[in-house]
Amino acid sequence: MASSQHFIILAILAIVAPSILATDYVVGDDRGWTTNFDYQAWARGKMFVVGDNLVFHYAAGVHNVLKVNGTGFQQCAAPAGTAPLTSGHDVINLATPGRKWYICGAPNHCAAGGQKLVITVMPSSFAPSPSPLSRSADSTLVTSILANPKLAMASTQHFVILAIILAIFAPSILATDYIVGDGKGWTINFDYQAWAQGKMFYVGDNLVFNYPQGVHNVYKVNGTGFQKCAVPAGVMPLTSGNDVINLATPGRKWYICGVARHCSVGQKLLITVMPSMAPSPSPLSASSAVPSPSPTAGCS
Repeated sequence: MASSQHFIILAILAIVAPSILATDYVVGDDRGWTTNFDYQAWARGKMFVVGDNLVFHYAAGVHNVLKVNGTGFQQCAAPAGTAPLTSGHDVINLATPGRKWYICGAPNHCAAGGQKLVITVMPSSFAPSPSPLSRSADSTLVTSILANPKLAMASTQHFVILAIILAIFAPSILATDYIVGDGKGWTINFDYQAWAQGKMFYVGDNLVFNYPQGVHNVYKVNGTGFQKCAVPAGVMPLTSGNDVINLATPGRKWYICGVARHCSVGQKLLITVMPSMAPSPSPLSASSAVPSPSPTAGCS
């Protein structure tokens, strides 16, 4: 019965919490959306969550807002056929988790004036903000649960199953593939620390190193090897030209090219990997949800 009551509370919170907890972020605060302002410094330390809104304030006709991808952000290039927002008071709802990139499409405002913003949107602590139709359906569900204890018990079981599924699959669903260097790929004479700046790497994400096979390679090294551009003894490099490295653990990660003096001329990357955004189930919940294998069960 206590579990049923907990589920009822969670169901009600799922209906009302998103609108209560959502935050409106005025981009640039009092400065608004303009040139010659450090938007990455503005975003640093802020926690953007699904359901929040970005509000772009600017003089209509002077600036605009374009949503782009990582390459478009680096190159200050808008995707073909993309219509900019131009109202001067543009509100963008952050409806999905992941990386989001925005630039001003007015001439040179992005490239010369720094009018560009990249953020990482975290999953909502509760369910995504429902539509009026789904809100009505959810209200009906809660009413039915309150009136029918058996339905509450069944719903509790469904909730537990859903929680287990999310704990297992959420990291891979939310994982991001980062193409190192974007359009430049993995090469010499490129500032990979500038490329990594502002990005948030999480456990489960992937680094993709694209380069001409036979021209470069990828070594994973430690901090000393990174500083000295020294290849570890006995370690085999990745050489496919399309190397995918899964970020399986949190912490500092160092990568270099081991060909000739390529590392010395900048072909090296250092990142910090954050713990997964999806919480791991506690030992208690894991043991109660999944039965222990029998002594005769084998491991593959």
